[in-house]
Amino acid sequence: MNHLSTSAPSIQTNGVRLQIGGIAPDDVARVLESARGRTIIVVGDLMLDEWIIGHAERISPEAPVPVLKWSERRTAPGGAANVAMNLLRLGASVAIYGVVGDDESGRDLARVLGEAGANVEGLVLDRSRPTTLKTRIVAQRQQVVRIDRESDAPISQIVKNELQVRLKNAWQDASALCLSDYDKGLAACSAFQNAVESARQFDTSSTRSARNATFRITGGPKPHNLSCFAGADFLSLNQKEASEASGLKLDSAETVEAAGKALRQRIGVQTLAITRGGKGVALFERAGTSHIRAHEVEVFDVAGAGDTFLAATTIALAGGASFQVAAEIGNLAAAASVRHAGVVAVTPEEILRIASER
Repeated sequence: MNHLSTSAPSIQTNGVRLQIGGIAPDDVARVLESARGRTIIVVGDLMLDEWIIGHAERISPEAPVPVLKWSERRTAPGGAANVAMNLLRLGASVAIYGVVGDDESGRDLARVLGEAGANVEGLVLDRSRPTTLKTRIVAQRQQVVRIDRESDAPISQIVKNELQVRLKNAWQDASALCLSDYDKGLAACSAFQNAVESARQFDTSSTRSARNATFRITGGPKPHNLSCFAGADFLSLNQKEASEASGLKLDSAETVEAAGKALRQRIGVQTLAITRGGKGVALFERAGTSHIRAHEVEVFDVAGAGDTFLAATTIALAGGASFQVAAEIGNLAAAASVRHAGVVAVTPEEILRIASER
């Protein structure tokens, strides 16, 4: 396959490439087809999202709060597990590595990921901490409260060592490593740095097949954990995270430009993306800056859109796409994601539909 070197026609203005078009649906289809079946290693903070749904008709006599009459419970993989689900939905083969507690949430998470097709042999059990669980109480389609059950303490040395042992032999058939940081312990115990180092050592010491000749490392870091991602090829931050990381108020294209360039150089990453919601994506590469236009869609819920962007960009890179093409596909996938209520893994067909609507 001959991959595109850019995602759209562009013009050069003061060193900045301004997007004036978008990747064609046929090209999106070719990239996703090329990436199908490639193995992607996901390392990150695992979560389970939970919804307790019911109907509230009266106020409690015990306190001025609604009484919820329970009707159903729903769960979905969250955090790094949501990244994995998006990759699986887009056709990748996924092996996921992270930590779960010895509890119902951990067992639910492992079961759902396994049933979806992920290799879950990299899930390490830690009896000293709970599986991160985000519970939303919903009445009449309105979220009343969210309850977080979690620990953000650093992972113990014993658990960290076990994770390293399991990762040691993960790279043979892999095309990419995707790091998903939710600040729940992995960054604090240097698990991300260790994964990058292990992947790079294998990549430079092994002979890869033509299919897996280019190995990419991608990540979605939290602002104060940026140093954990040195050596990655591609990182994505949303505008709020980029503002926190740079110390700048990103209230104009100029300040976004300044922040992106400074952050890319500071981290030492090849390409940095700042996702800006309705203002599209600013993409910072060594060669310059690209601005990828947003897609006008009806927005139901932005939850999980960042995970979807990272997953879709990663699978495109694993399939051999350039950073600009991959980010454009990530942008399409995020636009498809926000059309759903709740956290939903998007399909290739949904991405192609968005690409065809422009």
